[in-house]
Amino acid sequence: MKDYIGSEKAVHGQQWGAIHAGYFSDPAVARPLVETVKDILAKAPADVVVDVGGGTGYLLSQLALHKVGAGAKLVNVDCSEAQLSLMDKKVIVPVRAAIGEFRRRDISDENRRFFFIMRSVLHYSGENGLLPLLLHIRSQAKAGEFFVHQSASFACEEEADCLNALYSRMRTHKWYPTITGLKRHLAEAGWLVTAEIPAPPLSLASDDLSRRYALDVNDIMRIRDTMSAEFGGMSSVFQLTPSGFHANLHYRIYICVAAPPDIR
Repeated sequence: MKDYIGSEKAVHGQQWGAIHAGYFSDPAVARPLVETVKDILAKAPADVVVDVGGGTGYLLSQLALHKVGAGAKLVNVDCSEAQLSLMDKKVIVPVRAAIGEFRRRDISDENRRFFFIMRSVLHYSGENGLLPLLLHIRSQAKAGEFFVHQSASFACEEEADCLNALYSRMRTHKWYPTITGLKRHLAEAGWLVTAEIPAPPLSLASDDLSRRYALDVNDIMRIRDTMSAEFGGMSSVFQLTPSGFHANLHYRIYICVAAPPDIR
């Protein structure tokens, strides 16, 4: 988990906000997650809001802009120095650590009430790392604390299989679960899923993917042809273009509460 970003370091820093048509720096895209967090914090205030794998701190900056969790300490946990360097450190506290290794005690007073958020991070852990990552985050939370995350997950196995095949061919170890599978892993890790909410999908153009994963023209055409042969045009998640392809990540917001140890 220490070097899960791999070749993506090439798009960290100033380039991150523009990739994928600015998806990760678009206030309208972030709004459903921001509003979800806002509604929960209004009913269950927290002392510390922790964005696990928060990158440039954009999501926390949106919370601060909308005065969500006013008075709470905002902490961004990320392993990329290039991403953390873009944060407004007057508003957000950086903690450089791998997402599977951070410790509650390194973030703030352990007795304060924490609220964990995450956006588009779980897939970095890979198929075999997903449950361990969820277990680790749960180990840093106290019973009753929230973990609200926007994660890519799919309605059926066929869609998940298609995206997982694509990412494997792009030489990454990222892995995407079905909605049912992710809920099962969350339960196994000790998280009670109280609600799930659709979030804006992410359109992935092969041009952006080639830059993000250091792929050349031959790589893109090889991937296009092999994906076409295996999956055809699965319009909900994968479409062919004359010079490459488009893929779609389907996101949902999961509202999770740390279960008491006796019911895990």
